[in-house]
Amino acid sequence: MEKVLLRPIQENPAVRERLLSEALRIFTAKGFAAASVREIVEAAGVTKPVLYYYFGSKEGLYLEIMGGIIQLFEQRVMELQKLSGTVRERLIHFLTGVFKSAHENLQVVRLAYSIYYGPPQGAPFIDFNSFFDRTLEIVDALIAEGIESKELRAVDRNTLKWALVGSHNTILEEQICRTVPRMDCEALIKVINMILDGVTGFTLNVPTVPKEML
Repeated sequence: MEKVLLRPIQENPAVRERLLSEALRIFTAKGFAAASVREIVEAAGVTKPVLYYYFGSKEGLYLEIMGGIIQLFEQRVMELQKLSGTVRERLIHFLTGVFKSAHENLQVVRLAYSIYYGPPQGAPFIDFNSFFDRTLEIVDALIAEGIESKELRAVDRNTLKWALVGSHNTILEEQICRTVPRMDCEALIKVINMILDGVTGFTLNVPTVPKEML
């Protein structure tokens, strides 16, 4: 029997990016479970062996897509560690940096949200909770530093970190869920500054809420 010699696949960054782009589009439109290797390669204009060469499997494609946004988050954390300035400046830099990274990759973030909040789709496990937990930890550490240096008043750290991170996530979800968002990064900075203005340099007389009203 005559042997069939297969030509080796030539590295082509454009092909690789096309596979990632089409896989992301199809995953987002149909869900991970419903997306097939066949339709991904057809949309990208390549064959199955090409996909397997670059990513190994559909799961490998998904992990590569998610890996990009994870890397961006890590970059923001690294930037913060090198940054000098006031606690306010570093809080704004970190939270707006995470916001901008997500905003620039909205389709990936929408896919992550659908995997996290939607029904099980058989996608490889990614601990999305860990990114939220790390964000809380980083913000909490900055608040603690601000209180220690007297830049911030000695308020309840837990309440303040949730106010900051909750505002950030609400405005980010506005970008994810609405065609025309009502808030943007500039609005996020205003909200952060308003919150921090309330814990800087003066004491507010906040009335106690009666227990029966809680």
